[in-house]
Amino acid sequence: MNACCRKFGICLSGIHVVRRIAIILAAVPLMSGVAEQALAATSSSTFRFSLPGGAAILYSTASNPQALLPERSCQRAVFHFPNGATFSLLPRIGKSDTAGAEIEPPNESDISPSGQYVVIGRVESGMVSSGPGQSESVLSREYCSVIKIRTGCITADQTGEICGAGWQAGQPAQWGTDDQTNVMLRRDRPSANRVLHFISAGQPPRSIVDDDSGADNVLRCDPPSPASRQAYQKIAIALRAAGAQSEARLIEAGLSKVGDSAPNTPLPSPTETEHLVGIVSVEKAMLYTAPNDARASRAYLVRNDTVTVLKQVPTGWAYVDYVNASGKHLLRWSKAEQLTIKP
Repeated sequence: MNACCRKFGICLSGIHVVRRIAIILAAVPLMSGVAEQALAATSSSTFRFSLPGGAAILYSTASNPQALLPERSCQRAVFHFPNGATFSLLPRIGKSDTAGAEIEPPNESDISPSGQYVVIGRVESGMVSSGPGQSESVLSREYCSVIKIRTGCITADQTGEICGAGWQAGQPAQWGTDDQTNVMLRRDRPSANRVLHFISAGQPPRSIVDDDSGADNVLRCDPPSPASRQAYQKIAIALRAAGAQSEARLIEAGLSKVGDSAPNTPLPSPTETEHLVGIVSVEKAMLYTAPNDARASRAYLVRNDTVTVLKQVPTGWAYVDYVNASGKHLLRWSKAEQLTIKP
């Protein structure tokens, strides 16, 4: 199967790709004022989308800078960790070409209820023709990528029906069904051993690493360690032999720091590895299905009830996880002023 067939999942006789495929990362436009509050303009040409735990995505180079903030399409996006470390979402590390690429701000509903993951949708488009001298047409397909917010690891990159499943209300990190959750969060998660397995099976090293969102992403998902050193060394050798010099250099740079943090991966800190604890400080704390006074639910907590605080955006609200006596989780919003929040 040729590269075009693998990428789009279809093969049409005589079709040839006549123009380089342009990658467009696109998230669902913001749908509510709540999500809009997570966006903050940092200058006339950049804006910041806040994520749980202090991480953020900074967007710049807007193609329509006069549009409202939630509607801007941008050509650059950088993921920021709470400790100041960063990596580029667009263009990808080692790439400089952003022609034809645009990224839009995500919707807050793309963040998992637990605050651990964010799903970013994109569309990959390319001009194709049915043969020499034939007219060209656009071939596009939608994809969705899952990012683990604490580490920046892109755990999966999928297409098709699974992208529309959505996070399930009342569950910390359930994307659609159990099987769909496994696909999005665990099955395709990049690792050195997984990459080496496919290379050893005869698949092209560059394609395998590209399918895992680049060497830098493999390093974020599976930081080099003494146990993975040999696998990473073999991957770097295979990449160099395939002419993928920049990806090989990223792997080698990661190996040089075995014992330290992998490149572009922040050092763990309590705020990144653990959620905060909240204790109800009022006699009766109403719970809400959204951070909005009009969205009060029947549920409430009482003084001294303990919750896990998953996120504190927008200002004045806390998204909490309460576990009852039977072990069931209740995920709701609470007013921050009704909680005493401790590290």
